[in-house]
Amino acid sequence: MGKTITKKMHGQKSFGYGSKKKHRGHGSKGGCGLAGSKKHNKFKVWKEMPDHFVHINLKKKSEDIVINIKDLESFKETKINLNELGYTKLLGNGETTKKLEIIVNKWSKQAEEKITKAGGKIESGKKVKETATKDKEDKPVKEVKAKDLKAKEDKPVKTEAKEEKLTKETKTSK
Repeated sequence: MGKTITKKMHGQKSFGYGSKKKHRGHGSKGGCGLAGSKKHNKFKVWKEMPDHFVHINLKKKSEDIVINIKDLESFKETKINLNELGYTKLLGNGETTKKLEIIVNKWSKQAEEKITKAGGKIESGKKVKETATKDKEDKPVKEVKAKDLKAKEDKPVKTEAKEEKLTKETKTSK
């Protein structure tokens, strides 16, 4: 039997594995998987998995698009629907002298006090949407379509092409 590898490699630093560093197990590359992801492999994990350290349950709060009472003085109308204009909240900074009727989803207590003091009122935009949908009659879609089709069938449709054909036929028959 010949010499074993270890016998052959006596006196060598690396025993045939190149540099000493290359034969040190998984620790030589910094660990397996996500080992060291908060320490020595942090930047590697950030680069390869950017969503790994994101808090899933932390959601952004929806930011309201606000308008102040002092900005409402520039409107000519007394009935203002702020929802249609893109605003979601009314704040109470400023004064008003007009009797304003305002439709908006949210408002501050100070804004409500100042507008009612001037003789106006604030309505919730959500209520307005509900009443608008209640005003419409609920008719089944199929019935409406059937009525429309019957009306179209009853009316004869005349086009220029049909009229030309009729005139040609009458000329040839004469």
